[in-house]
Amino acid sequence: MSTPALVPPQGDPHSDPQSDPHSDPHSDPPSRPRRPRTALLLVGALLLGPLLGGGIGYAIQQQRPPTPLPALLPVSAPAYPAGHLNAQDSAAIAPRPLAIDGDLRPLLLPKPSDAQDWDDFGIADAGDWATISELAMEYGKVADNFQQLASTGFRRAAVNTWQKDGVKYRIELIQYFSDNASSAINATLAAGVSGTPFGDTMEGAYEAPAQQETYAETTDRFYHGRALTRRGDLLVSVEAFGDAQVNADKVRELAKQQWERLA
Repeated sequence: MSTPALVPPQGDPHSDPQSDPHSDPHSDPPSRPRRPRTALLLVGALLLGPLLGGGIGYAIQQQRPPTPLPALLPVSAPAYPAGHLNAQDSAAIAPRPLAIDGDLRPLLLPKPSDAQDWDDFGIADAGDWATISELAMEYGKVADNFQQLASTGFRRAAVNTWQKDGVKYRIELIQYFSDNASSAINATLAAGVSGTPFGDTMEGAYEAPAQQETYAETTDRFYHGRALTRRGDLLVSVEAFGDAQVNADKVRELAKQQWERLA
């Protein structure tokens, strides 16, 4: 009796080939499908297109004749006067500098012919420059006054003084640097006098109260009159000190005369 041939069992198609004892470990893996070349072709077209177009355009333009440029308009050379300009004529037609930019002392209102000299309480010389320290000494609290003048852009000042009919007068021109002039003068005008405004084109005000005041650091009493106005970066101050009430119209008139001299 013959023995039947043994048939190996059929393996599971989904089983791991490594677990299959009959699989060949040295066989090649299955080949991968090749990618399409459409993307490469598009990139190449994008790169070559501008190059080809530019080359063709350059070749066409090179074949054309050059375009002529428009003719230049004739321009005459600058002409200069044959003679030399006279210095006096040049100065005559040049803008005149403002009077307040020069020496302030000649601009001070002069002492009346029938008035007497007054030494301004020994502070400043009449008809001359006044230092910032001398101005600070006028109203007491010297340190505070000095700091206030220095912080508001004080530049220079000139003063003139006299006495007449028992009244002492002080005329001051106080100039500030241009960057600080408006704020400093406006603050002084607002705080200095609260009397009658000048009106017209003059800023500021004037007053001569009926109440007495006391000199700084003394017990002496006096009547005070004051006027404040401005011309550009100049503050005009007119003060009067008397044993009787000061004439307000006189203070106003002196301030107006001084203001007009600065024009």
